[in-house]
Amino acid sequence: MKKYQRFIAKLYIKNFLLVFIALEFFFIGMDLLQNLKHITNSANLQILYTVNQLLYYINFTLPLSLVFAMLLTIFSILKSNELVSMYALGISKNDLIKPIMIIASALTGVFIALNFFTDFVDAYEKAKNIKKYNNPEKTTKEMFLKSYDTYAYIGELFPEKKEGKDLKIFITKEHRLVEVLEAKNATFKNNRWNLQDVTSIKIPDLNNTSQDTKLIFQKFESKEVLHGFKPKIIDTLFQRLAKLTIQDSFSAMKLLDEQNLNSDKVRSNLYTMLFFPLFAPIVIYGLFFPLPAQRRGSNIALLSTLYIFSILSIWGVLFTLAKISANGSVSPEYGIIIPILLLALFASFISRKYQVRHI
Repeated sequence: MKKYQRFIAKLYIKNFLLVFIALEFFFIGMDLLQNLKHITNSANLQILYTVNQLLYYINFTLPLSLVFAMLLTIFSILKSNELVSMYALGISKNDLIKPIMIIASALTGVFIALNFFTDFVDAYEKAKNIKKYNNPEKTTKEMFLKSYDTYAYIGELFPEKKEGKDLKIFITKEHRLVEVLEAKNATFKNNRWNLQDVTSIKIPDLNNTSQDTKLIFQKFESKEVLHGFKPKIIDTLFQRLAKLTIQDSFSAMKLLDEQNLNSDKVRSNLYTMLFFPLFAPIVIYGLFFPLPAQRRGSNIALLSTLYIFSILSIWGVLFTLAKISANGSVSPEYGIIIPILLLALFASFISRKYQVRHI
C-alpha cells in the first residue's frame, strides 16, 4: 500500500471508530432511557441486557458507520485541499478509494461472519426476554409440527438448553396412524431428538381382520425421532420473524425444501445476513466518484446534507424491503437480492460516468 493510501486508510479507520462508537452509544442510550425501568433491579441482568442490545445494534450502526466514515474522510481532505493535490499528482479516483473499499469490505466480511455465532444472532431475543421475563432464556409452548410421515406435539420447548417437555409423536403410514409415542422429557443430541422414558402405543389396522385389534402398550428407556429438527429451527418456524445463524439457515432450508414446505422466512433471514451488509461497500463506491475534486465552487454544507439524506434513504428502502420479505409479503429474492444487485449496477454506472484519472 502506498504512502497516500496508508494516510487515507488511517484517517478512515479513525473516522469509522468515531462514528461507530457514537452511534452505538446513542442507540443504547436511547434504549436504556426507555426500557431500563422494565428490567428488574439486578445488575447482572441490566449488564446482560445492555451487552445484548449493543450486539444487536451493530446490525444498524456498522453499515451506516462505514459509509458515514467515508464521507467524513473525503470531506476532511477536500476542505484541506489535500484531495485536489492528490489528483494534481496524477493519482486516480480508483487508487484513492481503494484503501477505503478494502477496509469497508473487510469489516463487512467480519460482520457477515458474526452471523455464524449463536450469541450474536440471538442477542435481540435475549434482550427482549430479559425485558419481558427477566430471563435471557426463552420458552416456547404448545407447538405442532410435521416431519415426513411423523407429526409431533411439543408442550414446552427450551431452545437454549436443547430440551423439550410433554412430547407426543404421531407416526403414520399410508395416511393411517400406526403408533403414538409419549414422553415427559426429550433432549436434542446427534442431530435428532432423544425421547426419555417413552410410552409407545401401537394402533392396529382395523381394516385387517386377521390382525389383533388390541392397542399394544410398551415402555422404552429412549427413542430417537425428528431427525434434523434442531430446537432453534423449531422455535423459528413458530415465530413471526425468523432468526437463525447462517449454518442453521442452510439446514432449515434443506429440511423444509425436502418436505415441500414454505421456506420464505428462512431464506429471508439468510439473505439479510449474507447480502444486506453489502449495502455499505456498494454505496461507498457509488457515492465517492461524483464528489467534487476541490472545495472552490462547491457548497460543502449542502452537499454533505444531500449525501447523508441519500444514504439514509437508500438504507431505509433496503431495510423496509428486507422486513417486508421477512413477513412473507414479498419473495426474499425480489425483496433483498434484486435491490442489492440493482444498487450495485447503479453504483457501477455512476463510477464509470464520473471516473476521471486526472483533474
